[in-house]
Amino acid sequence: MKVFDFDNTIYRGESSIDLAVYMIRNKKKIILYLPMIFTNLVKYKLCMIGRKEMETILNDFCQAVMEDKDDIPGIIERFWQTHAHKLNKGILKLIGPEDIIITAGPDILINGIRDRLHTEHIISSEVDLDGRRFAYLNYKENKLKRYRELYGDRPIDAFYTDSYNDRALMEISERVYLVKKGIPVKQIKPAGERNFRVKPRRRGKKT
Repeated sequence: MKVFDFDNTIYRGESSIDLAVYMIRNKKKIILYLPMIFTNLVKYKLCMIGRKEMETILNDFCQAVMEDKDDIPGIIERFWQTHAHKLNKGILKLIGPEDIIITAGPDILINGIRDRLHTEHIISSEVDLDGRRFAYLNYKENKLKRYRELYGDRPIDAFYTDSYNDRALMEISERVYLVKKGIPVKQIKPAGERNFRVKPRRRGKKT
C-alpha cells in the first residue's frame, strides 16, 4: 500500500492558497489576509509553524471568508473547473484503489476533486461549515493519529510527500520519496532501514 500527500505532490502547488486567491473575486476582504497566508506558507515550508498556531490562523481566516456556507459548494466546483489541470498525471498513475491520500487540505476542497484521485481512501482536515472553523486539522502529528485511527498498524510500503512536516508518517513507512515539482526526485528512506529517523532541517545553513 502506498500513501500520498496532496499539495505539491499530487497537486502542483498549494491548493488551499490557490483557492484563497480564487475567492478574492467573491470576497474582496481576502486580500487583507494574503500577506499572512503567504508568510505562514513560508513558515510551513521551513517546518517553523506548529499545529496550534496553524489552527488559530486557519480558524480566523474561516470566520472572515465563510459568511455564507451555501456559497461554498458552488465556489469549490468552479474552482476545480479552472484548476483541475494542476493535478499531476504522473503521480496519479501511481495511485491504486487501495492506496491512501492524506492531506492537511480541507475536506470541502478535496471532496470536490475526489472522483479524479483514483482512490476512495482520502484523509483530510475536517471543516465545520456551520461553525466556520476547522473541526480537525490534519497536520503534522495529527496525520499519523488519524491514519492509526482508521488503518491501525497497516504498513505503508511507500510514502510520497514534498514536506518534512510529514516526518511522523515518514518514520513508519518502508520507503519514502521526496517529491519536487511533481516528480519523486529523491528516495530519502531506503527499504529495510529500520533505524531511520527524519531529522529536522537545519535553518540558516546551506547543505
